[in-house]
Amino acid sequence: MIAFLRDDDAPLSSGYVLVVIVFASELAQSFSFRHLAFILCETGMQVKSAVATAVYAKSLKLSTQALQETSTGQISNFIAVDAPRLQKALFNLHTIWVVPYLLVVACTLLYNELGVAFVAGLGVILLVIPITTLLSKIMRRLQSSLLSVKDTRGKLCYEVLAGIKVLKLQAWELSFADRILSYRDAELGLLRVYSSIQAAATSLYTGVPSLVAAASLGAYVLLGNELDVSTALTSVALFNVLRFPLFKLPQVLHAVVEAYTSATRLEAFLASHERTPVGPGTLTSPGVDMHEANLEDRLRGVSLHVRSPSLIAVIGPVGSGKSTLLHGLLGDVDCTHGHVHRFGSVAYVSQQPFIQNASVRANITFGLPFEAAKYADAVRVSCLEPDLRVLPHGDSTEIGEKGITLSGGQRTRVALARAMYSDADIYLLDDILAAVDSHVGADIFQRCVRDRLATKIVVLVTNQLSVLAHCDRVLVLEAGAVVEAGSFPDLALQSNSRLAAMVATFQLGTGTVDTPASTDDDDDNDDDDDSRRPDASTSPEAATNMPTLCTTTTMTTTTSSLITTEDRAVGHVHRDIYRVWLRACGGVGLGALVVGLFVLAQALTLASTLWLAVWSEHMAAGDDEDGSVYLGIFVALNVAFVGCLFCRSLAISLVGLRGSRRLFAQLLQALLRAPVSFFETTPLGRIVNRLSKDVDTADDDLPAAMGSLLATSLAVLSTIATIAYVTPLFGLCLAPIGVLYYRAQQYYIATSRELQRLEATSRSPILALVTETLDGLSTITASSVQGAFTRRLHTALDTNQRAALLNFAVACWLGLRLELVGTLVATFAALSAVVAKPSASTEFAALVGVSLSYAFQITRNLNLSVTTVSELETDMVSIERLVAYAQLPPEADLASTLALPTSWPHAGAVTFTNVQLRYRPGLPLVLNGVSFSIRAREKVGVVGRTGAGKSSLVVALLRLVEVEGGHIAIDGVDLRTLGLHDVRDRIAIIPQDPILFSGSVRSNLDPFDRFDDDALWTSLKRAHLDTKVTSLDAIVDERGVNFSVGERQLLCIARALLQKATVLLMDEATASIDAATDAALQETLRAAFHHCTCITIAHRINTILDADRILVLDNGRVAELDTPANLLATPSSLFSRLVTHWRHGHVDAS
Repeated sequence: MIAFLRDDDAPLSSGYVLVVIVFASELAQSFSFRHLAFILCETGMQVKSAVATAVYAKSLKLSTQALQETSTGQISNFIAVDAPRLQKALFNLHTIWVVPYLLVVACTLLYNELGVAFVAGLGVILLVIPITTLLSKIMRRLQSSLLSVKDTRGKLCYEVLAGIKVLKLQAWELSFADRILSYRDAELGLLRVYSSIQAAATSLYTGVPSLVAAASLGAYVLLGNELDVSTALTSVALFNVLRFPLFKLPQVLHAVVEAYTSATRLEAFLASHERTPVGPGTLTSPGVDMHEANLEDRLRGVSLHVRSPSLIAVIGPVGSGKSTLLHGLLGDVDCTHGHVHRFGSVAYVSQQPFIQNASVRANITFGLPFEAAKYADAVRVSCLEPDLRVLPHGDSTEIGEKGITLSGGQRTRVALARAMYSDADIYLLDDILAAVDSHVGADIFQRCVRDRLATKIVVLVTNQLSVLAHCDRVLVLEAGAVVEAGSFPDLALQSNSRLAAMVATFQLGTGTVDTPASTDDDDDNDDDDDSRRPDASTSPEAATNMPTLCTTTTMTTTTSSLITTEDRAVGHVHRDIYRVWLRACGGVGLGALVVGLFVLAQALTLASTLWLAVWSEHMAAGDDEDGSVYLGIFVALNVAFVGCLFCRSLAISLVGLRGSRRLFAQLLQALLRAPVSFFETTPLGRIVNRLSKDVDTADDDLPAAMGSLLATSLAVLSTIATIAYVTPLFGLCLAPIGVLYYRAQQYYIATSRELQRLEATSRSPILALVTETLDGLSTITASSVQGAFTRRLHTALDTNQRAALLNFAVACWLGLRLELVGTLVATFAALSAVVAKPSASTEFAALVGVSLSYAFQITRNLNLSVTTVSELETDMVSIERLVAYAQLPPEADLASTLALPTSWPHAGAVTFTNVQLRYRPGLPLVLNGVSFSIRAREKVGVVGRTGAGKSSLVVALLRLVEVEGGHIAIDGVDLRTLGLHDVRDRIAIIPQDPILFSGSVRSNLDPFDRFDDDALWTSLKRAHLDTKVTSLDAIVDERGVNFSVGERQLLCIARALLQKATVLLMDEATASIDAATDAALQETLRAAFHHCTCITIAHRINTILDADRILVLDNGRVAELDTPANLLATPSSLFSRLVTHWRHGHVDAS
């Protein structure tokens, strides 16, 4: 085209032919590229789904050891972060061969244009390659370290969210916030280093064409050649051909580095140790055959042979290996010696029941077809009928993630009903009686275990020695070995047997208070009838289901849906979100500095091209001025451009990281300060999605999108301005092309934005399912429903991928139209030059050459400008989601402005005055006018049937929910006048559900480092854990899975012993502990807290028979408050009837 314009004799028809060639070639390129892009997108999405499915399938096969080594947060990251990175790398895969091809073609044409002078430019390329190779190796190592820190941070965030109630009750939010932020700072430190290396690589790759141009043209002139306009601008056009592959190369390199690191991580995970399926061996009918089995390092030499319907009880002290025995039968734990065989289907009820975020019915049927008769029987024998009658929508009521709206006993009974519904051959029941009230436990044991499972093989782990007389065989475990095995009568009659000693301890613990004469049969029957009233009574509390110490509720009475639908904004991302992000990044000042660097870079590259045109024109005109001046300025402009590229890339990354750091800190603070009700109505996977994918977007994608938008927008503006200046005729077509461009991009952005939001919200159920699956892995594999859960994953993936595929299809639609706009711009620029040729000046060819060199790039820049606008708005959706959670309404202040004495509470007198408590507006009162006083140092047991309001007292006392009316005072100080930590930090609590956090024994006992080692060891010794814990720095795995449930409870007791509080709250703190340890602990608790006010919520009546007074609640009101002796002396009292029913269901172990 330049040669045509410089040739005064060339006919205009030749110019028109060139215009047609420009149009046709650009159009063909657009159609072929879009087709390729869509194919690559489809393939990448298939890879992403395949990886997610493979990770999930592997998760279903992981052994217990592998699960301890791989956190839930890591597995979530494999799906949320690593799988998309492989997809991204695959999308750019074709660039790996396109880049060398374009480089070879461009270099060949440049050699033809410049001859041997191009060797200088080639030398620059050869010099840059080893530098960028070194940088890529450094980036790969940094990426591996970065992902490791990201996993650790994600793992800790997951743990904190999963145990948020315990954190709030212990007033540990600040300590764990500091731990998370320390990992976050380490992550950001690595990101800053990575960004610096990436900025260097990007500036080198992007600036190589400019450096090659300076070296090649400089050598061309120094070799004595005359630099004419045609040679100069043709070379510039070819250097720009180099620019695209070298511009893409850092992106591809970044994607490949990330994909390589992710693939390495995935490979290691997919090679993790799997659970070994338990085969039938020689068994041909339902049975269990375990012979001299060593189960890893936890149990050794265990033998158990069962070939006919039997009830086998497994007992033993805390940490003796009872649960491990069941896991060995399930295949969760490897058998390293001997063998474990099993024939027949299995139903497993874990010690901490697995409950899905679904309806009661879905939890019971668990993927099996619904059969009304079988379902009704399962509900009946599990004592769930009264509960279902009071739920708002019966068994269609959604019970929330992990069954948050149910009590511990209700969760156990739902899991038990699921096992009954499965009608399996073998039942493995892990301490199912610990979480239920005594009279309910007696009913369950009779109806379910003795009657319903009379024809089944049942292995029952229990600490309830009262049931042993009804078992066919008893296994006594101690220190990881079977020390006694036989029938209960044979073992109990042996004077030196372990079982006999346990029975003696148990009898001592249950006979501390004399009782009135036994009631007659009529009385017993009356009690039985009364006991059927409820486990989930018709009280307001039952209707709202707030029965456990650490649980609040948000269930409504008008809908079966408890979990809220994830909010999804509609329309443009509000400009306030941009303001929030800009302020987090440092404000207008830093923003202006970044924009200035981008403007300077664009000005330098434009100045370089214009200077080259001026230089070549002067040389063609025979200017005698020294060429070295022109060359020096040209080289200086290009070197300055490369330096500016580095500065702008580093600046946008560091400013973006500054913003993401502040937003993450705000988000974390808001989550830790959010009320417990928020976590009960929000699935954990939804929150994890924001803490992983959305934070990752703020760290990496958003700064890159902003940088790309600034660069491409400035390039488009400078191109349009240059073309319009050189060929004013081009201005006539600018308006219609602009309208076409605007309408296309507006239509696209509106559509793409909503599809991106749909994709983001549909991603949360995937992560929620992964979290749920890992929580209930043993139950899922035991029930052989892996296929049903895998189908749920496929459904969630399909929903997510549909939105993603449609979004890319829309992007292809836009790309084709924008490339058409770019083609029209280039075509009209060329046509305008041809039309203006007859009246053009002598410098016209040079200026047209500059404008055309930019016009040929405008197609890519137009496309990039709109797609980056969309990407930016998409990425801002992540900021929108982060800001939405960062603005959650908080609880009350942590600390009060009042000068609270350090000795408060000095006595521990607790007073409730007309207290009214409602969990949420529109729900009934769960405490209705409750008034009572507890004297200083008094020991009070709280009893009442499920739903009576027992745990609501503790919820109100610790202000998990603020009271609606009345007030609560301790030592005369109204708790509402204090900060939350003022209250919670001064009250010791031992919850029913023991939760530990990854770290060490020390960090789980004393996260603020307030106590010395002697104090820590003393508390461990008093909690009977000094023989279990070998070091204060002993590792505690995620959720404390390397400790038994009983050991976790003991650690929680040690934690309370350490506090030396004046008020102690206990929610059946020893439910999962054997009788001997329980008896010793009861003595320890009495001695350690004799100076304290103790409030004990009791499920086992015997644990409070020695209390000073008993508080009986019924329907959210105080029904009785008196000494145990006085209440028992009145046969008609509620407490007396509860005790009578307990004794009626209690089987004398002697």
